[in-house]
Amino acid sequence: YDSYEESFRDYARLINNNPRYEKARANTGSATAYAAELQKAGYATDPAYAKKLGGAIQSALRAQQAQA
Repeated sequence: YDSYEESFRDYARLINNNPRYEKARANTGSATAYAAELQKAGYATDPAYAKKLGGAIQSALRAQQAQA
């Protein structure tokens, strides 16, 4: 990708336009549930993907809250 924005837009397009990720989209209120549903849908092959992604999202949310 030529930019982060292009990469994020492509990711959003993939997740939003593919029915296999419907359960993940239904769980956007919980980072842990969202990541688990992505993994169940076959997004990643790393067996620790959901745990890693959930941790990264929670870390980013804590950083945002600390700045508020």
